[in-house]
Amino acid sequence: MDSLPVHRNSAAYVQTIGPSNPAHPDFGKDAGNGIPFNLVPGSQPKVSVSFYYNGDPGPYPIPLNPLIEQGPQSTGDRHILLIDTDNCVLYELFNAWPIAGGTWSAGSGAIFPLNSNNLRPSGWTSADAAGLPIFPGLVRYDEVASGHINHALRFTAPATNDTFVWPARHYASTLNGSQYPPMGTRFRLRKDFDISSFPLHVQVVLQALKTYGMILADNGASWFISGVPDSRWNDDEMHQLTRVIGADFEAVDESSLMVDPNSAAVTSGSSAAPQPPPPTAWVNVISKNSGKCLDMAGGQTATWAKDPAQQWTCWGGDNQKFKFTPVSGGYEITVMSSKLQLDVLGGPTVIQNGARVIQYPYWGGSNEIWKLVPTSDGYFKIVVNSSGSCMDVSGISKDNGAAIQQWTCWGGDNQKWRLVQTQ
Repeated sequence: MDSLPVHRNSAAYVQTIGPSNPAHPDFGKDAGNGIPFNLVPGSQPKVSVSFYYNGDPGPYPIPLNPLIEQGPQSTGDRHILLIDTDNCVLYELFNAWPIAGGTWSAGSGAIFPLNSNNLRPSGWTSADAAGLPIFPGLVRYDEVASGHINHALRFTAPATNDTFVWPARHYASTLNGSQYPPMGTRFRLRKDFDISSFPLHVQVVLQALKTYGMILADNGASWFISGVPDSRWNDDEMHQLTRVIGADFEAVDESSLMVDPNSAAVTSGSSAAPQPPPPTAWVNVISKNSGKCLDMAGGQTATWAKDPAQQWTCWGGDNQKFKFTPVSGGYEITVMSSKLQLDVLGGPTVIQNGARVIQYPYWGGSNEIWKLVPTSDGYFKIVVNSSGSCMDVSGISKDNGAAIQQWTCWGGDNQKWRLVQTQ
């Protein structure tokens, strides 16, 4: 995003939102300051929701006492965000209220399969005015603490256009002057803005605003950046964001990234070379071929040496989180749940195709040291030093439980991996 051209109406958009108005962290330590989210299992009972505007019919997996924006007594937007961690589905509701019989009423709602790039039909709203999901654009404490945010942020502006631009699907305005930014417009922090004097956690947010930008998603106060409430936030520290003013932002023209107006996928020609994760970060390792996560068989309690690796639907478990720690010749890869390291079964002399990837205590063998080799389409090959072979999903499978093995590198999508920092 930091290399895209400035939009021709950028100056007018900034003038409309307010060039001297400060950026504002619309989240903080207090539970009522921000938009919370709920993690629910696939077994969570679903309930009916009626809509006074419109919404995906559901039902929705709402627990008995869900986290609601600004609390259960709020009279504000009352967003409820729900993530089914077993099936990788995001459910979002706007102005949600419980009613008799265990059902709910809401203004609008949307359901987003997280393994799909499909956008909502053109003209459809969601739980947000722009018709986009809310959760992916929130600032979350854990990713700030890890040192890196790898996605665009969500923000609001007081006056918007009666149109929308990709990837947005909906507008919420009667204003039609060219000075009003449409829903979906992406802004970024200017490249020449010096962030070095800010606290480190604030620098993480500011760097994300340079690299990924922020997307106009709703009507509201000027330059309000959305996030998740968390008792670990230091409100005084995050208040330093107000040192940034509207004139420090610029709108960008991202139309060149669009592959299909009905998809959030972007052109492969825009893929930047992937960057290794920070040495302290925990990441999901996601297969390009299946969209599923590298996973240690047996779940979060799989702590035995020689437990094998497999692919499985991403659900957020610690057995799907890995840390790449630099060592001589590459990286050791640690499993969060067991604190063991990834290893090719049989030791450094095993070079044949099909040898399983397992977890095992690190001892420095070349079968436990891995290289990250960038590919031209924005992924990594993960290559073991002992054989020079690639980490590979057996049989080019897209199924849960498919074995992870070493195999001669041949360029298949089942040998390409994306590293995504966990929340």
